[in-house]
Amino acid sequence: MKNEFMKNESQSNLIQSTGITAAGRILLGLMLVAGTAASVQAQGQIASGTISGSGSGPYTYSLSFSDAAGATSPVGSVWYAWTPGNFYLPGVPTSASAPAGWTATVSSDSVQFVANAPADYITAGSSLSGFGYQAAFSPAQLAAAANSGRSDAYSGGLFSDAGDIFTVQTVTVPEPSSLMLLICGATGLCLIGRRRLRAA
Repeated sequence: MKNEFMKNESQSNLIQSTGITAAGRILLGLMLVAGTAASVQAQGQIASGTISGSGSGPYTYSLSFSDAAGATSPVGSVWYAWTPGNFYLPGVPTSASAPAGWTATVSSDSVQFVANAPADYITAGSSLSGFGYQAAFSPAQLAAAANSGRSDAYSGGLFSDAGDIFTVQTVTVPEPSSLMLLICGATGLCLIGRRRLRAA
């Protein structure tokens, strides 16, 4: 009877310790996954950007770039419309420009924007506009080109780290004719409303 009791007690202890071990393993695994995800999200630059196009040929494109507030590194360079081994613009830009403190260089079907010094970097939580280029292709052709906004941002000069691949988002600017129609329509509605008020 005593042997039977000891056998049952040892089995119970084994089950409990195995249960704790399994629970501990699950908890440890979850902590490692959460820690890895947090460290991945909190590493380096977290770039984003916008582009808008205008004109009737050559077309002028204006860009701005940002680094997210949660980034741990600044953005020191952007290779726009390029990721390793790929050029995404539908043609070669005719020229490129950058804001003060930055340099723009056309590179095949893409544009490189590089800060001249660390003081000119885009820091976490801030953005910088004044980037741009001119090209023969239209905004419609740019939008139709596969992955045309795919770009790579670095915390310093080009290839200073592994890079942060992101997509520059297109901002739609109304065509001048559409904008004029909108203004004329609004003006007409105001005049009609004014006449009805006078008549009343």
